[in-house]
This record gives sequence, structure tokens and C-alpha cells, in this order.
Amino acid sequence: MTSEVISDALCAQDRHGESFVQVLISGGHITEWDLAKIVCENFNLPFLLASHYQISDVAKARFPKELLWKHLMVPLDVLDDIVCVSMPVMLTFEEMNRIQREQKCELFPYVGLITENKKTLTEMDKGFTQWIELEQKRREDEAKKRAQSSATKGGDWMSIFDAGDQATKDAPKKKAAESSTPIVARLPDTKAKKQPPP
Repeated sequence: MTSEVISDALCAQDRHGESFVQVLISGGHITEWDLAKIVCENFNLPFLLASHYQISDVAKARFPKELLWKHLMVPLDVLDDIVCVSMPVMLTFEEMNRIQREQKCELFPYVGLITENKKTLTEMDKGFTQWIELEQKRREDEAKKRAQSSATKGGDWMSIFDAGDQATKDAPKKKAAESSTPIVARLPDTKAKKQPPP
């Protein structure tokens, strides 16, 4: 995967609120299976398909549904204060700590697939599908507001980089246009009056 692809995905996340991972997967740059493998190997976590696990009623009721939906997190089981969950993408350390602190539990994450977790969350609560649609609309509206705001403020850092990138792309064209000027037109005037020696 090239750094340009990663930069574009990060830009889409910043500008449009799209999930970095979703951009990479939907763009065909990585499969969700490959992503799961990378997360498992790098974080030394087990893999589990949420639909292959019999989710306990206690686990289903353990977290607010909006929290589960936001992170595509499927609660699997509860063992005292430990909650086993399936997550397609690892949360940041800060986000995991926040959830554990607010929900008064310890999370034990399994790596899952995005499509699998969406399917399982839909089976757990039919309202998930509508929430996803509303969330997508909200992100699109926010992206439009950010675009309008940055246009009135003169842009953001990414627009500076975009302008620089465009200038770099235009430079060879400009140089080619200059080099297509006849050589004679670029030579100094040789018929100019000779200066007398001092």
C-alpha cells in the first residue's frame, strides 16, 4: 500500500468523517481479512467471527447500543467485570480507557470482521441499520460544513498541500512549454552594439 493511499484515506477521515479503515477496504486497497490478520499479528489478539458465538443476554445488555454501534463492537460475554468483545478495528488506547472507565469494566477484545460485526449488530437490534444511515448523513453534512468553512477561511493545511501537489504536477508542463519555444527566441541578441573597451 502506497503512502499516497494512506494519505488519501487519512484526508477522507479528517475531511468527511469517514472511517480510515472503511476507506481502505472500500477502495480495494486491503481486504477486511488482511486487515484482521494484521491486527491479530501486531496486537497478538485472537480472531473470532461474532456470528459463530452464542452471545449471552447479559453481554447484549452490558453497553449502551450507541457505544456498540459507533465502534462496531459486538459484546460476546461477561465474566465478572471483564467484557469480551469483537472489534473489527482496534480502538486507540485513550478510547479503550475511556470506555472501560465509563462502563466500569475491563475489555477483552477479539478481532472480528467489519461485515460480520455489522450483520451481528443488525441481528441484535434492527435499529442499527437506521442508525448507520443517519450517521452517514450526519458525516456528509459535517463534511459539507467543514468544506464551506475552510473555503471562507482560506483553506486548511490540506489545501496548502493540495496546492503544492498541483504546482509540482504543473511544473513539468510549464517546463515543457518553455522548452518548446524556439531556441532562436531564447538566445541573447548578438547584434547588439559592441561596447568600446574601457
